[in-house]
Amino acid sequence: MRQEISERTHIALVSFGLFVASLFLTAYSARNPAVARVGHTIVLEVTAPFARTANAIAQGVQSVWGRYLYLVSTAQQNESLSRRVSELESRLGMLSEFESENERLRQALSFASERQLRGVAAAVIGADSSGWIRGLVIDRGSSHGVRPGMAVIHPRGIVGQITSVASNSARVLLVNDHSSGVDVLVQSSRVRGVVEGAGEKVCELKFVTKENPVKVGEVVVTSGMDRVFPKGVVVGTVSHVSAQTSTLFQTIEVRPAVNFARIEEVLVVASGAEESGIQSGGK
Repeated sequence: MRQEISERTHIALVSFGLFVASLFLTAYSARNPAVARVGHTIVLEVTAPFARTANAIAQGVQSVWGRYLYLVSTAQQNESLSRRVSELESRLGMLSEFESENERLRQALSFASERQLRGVAAAVIGADSSGWIRGLVIDRGSSHGVRPGMAVIHPRGIVGQITSVASNSARVLLVNDHSSGVDVLVQSSRVRGVVEGAGEKVCELKFVTKENPVKVGEVVVTSGMDRVFPKGVVVGTVSHVSAQTSTLFQTIEVRPAVNFARIEEVLVVASGAEESGIQSGGK
């Protein structure tokens, strides 16, 4: 207890002494300005380096902090801009795809209009999954007026024929399938025959006798005689001719006009009496 009182007394005395000294120095400085200036100069000289160092450190810290904040802000802006660019690129890709699709549909409907065909545009949504035939699946079915036996065409040429139908989809037998058959004409000579499927990229023009020569490069079109395909639609181009057989007929290969692996939209059309049942229009 006595020790605590002694310490408090000591602190009080030191504080009082410092207070008295400050009063004395203040009074002395007031009466002797020159001495005060010398003292201020000495103090300034002594403290100036420390002040400059402290100021430099403060400015350095402020500069580093400012650059850090700037870099953080820039990184955030770059990330935001990158996300925006990705979104815009995605939208641009979608718009470009829609534009391409609309252009293909316009071509198909324009093709049908020019030939006065009634049809419905359909998108190809897959290949035939049975594995037994060469076929496609489209997104139009009985609810759109599509029925088995209808022709499926493309602005470049014929695609095939509807074989089975569901409410909102249908299967298409491609013209290059072995079970397919189309009554055709060689466009230039009007020689008639039947095109049957013979492989992935080849068809065969049959029942053309040797007395009716056919040349490589001639265009083969539908005759309309089979009452399935409209007359005058391109089937393909003669790619090979051979008359060196023991039969009366030539061996003639026809390359289809349509690349079946790359088509995305088709037109389902009706022929003859079927035309009254199909809906006209696009997707």
